[in-house]
Amino acid sequence: MRIVSWNCGSGFHRKVGALSALAPDIAVIQECADLDTLARKSPEFVPSDALWIGDNPNRGLAVFSFGQYRLARANAEAVAITYALPARVIGPSTFNLVALWAHYGSTPIRVRALGPTLLALRAYAGLLVEQPSIVAGDLNNHIRWDKPGKTSNHANAVAASAALGLVSAYHAFHELEHGAERHPTLYWRDRTRTGPTFHIDYIFVPRSATNLLRRVGVGSYAKWVATGLSDHAPLIVDFLSEFASKNQPNTAHSRLRRHDSNCKATPAGAVESATRVWPSRSTRRAGASHSRRYHHRMWPGPPPL
Repeated sequence: MRIVSWNCGSGFHRKVGALSALAPDIAVIQECADLDTLARKSPEFVPSDALWIGDNPNRGLAVFSFGQYRLARANAEAVAITYALPARVIGPSTFNLVALWAHYGSTPIRVRALGPTLLALRAYAGLLVEQPSIVAGDLNNHIRWDKPGKTSNHANAVAASAALGLVSAYHAFHELEHGAERHPTLYWRDRTRTGPTFHIDYIFVPRSATNLLRRVGVGSYAKWVATGLSDHAPLIVDFLSEFASKNQPNTAHSRLRRHDSNCKATPAGAVESATRVWPSRSTRRAGASHSRRYHHRMWPGPPPL
């Protein structure tokens, strides 16, 4: 099972080919237009299912599934969080997912404010401990930005995730501490290799399933940034088939993550190191302070599992 998180930097309808080339099973896309806009502008893009949340139809948070996977929005909402999208992923691996785009524009950074990530971890704690769960997205945070007494410090999010049994897949797989990343996900400001770079995109996975990580990689500068696709490179996590499988428990030994069978191919140079559309269903939560919209769209494909 492959999960990808990528801040596409808007204009996703022009970039769907780049994502499709990665062959994800689940993709979390930040700064993505709403699903009606995407279906109109990029009819060749046909995921099996999709969820979207946002205030701006041109820039929100989306989750897409492909192949045998389906999505259902979890029965939990925290409208004040910009932006969090809780979902259930149903397929060969079945798990809960909280997708994030920690957008501070609508949640000003204050010393005592939790910030979007900690708010989401608190709001969806019950969902995240219910069954195997993943938190994925652009958290817009890094431990080197932490300051004494600031509640939204990244270290606090890491600790809160750990309390829920979750760890960063990148750091667990590469055996790195937070702050010691070797592969940036953001080429900030001037989008150059030598300019300011940060690792601010994360996929947190169950600590008990880190032995099932087959590969964790970050998209290359040459493929994703130098070409003008985005200032972010995607984070790509591959699990062995045992992860959250209906047929097998997650009891593989720790060295299984080095096993290379059943490997998905990734286009060369893409990773550092390592049609007819069904009508959409939109809902608006009554009493929300923003004109927040939720979309769920099912594209034609195999029957739901």
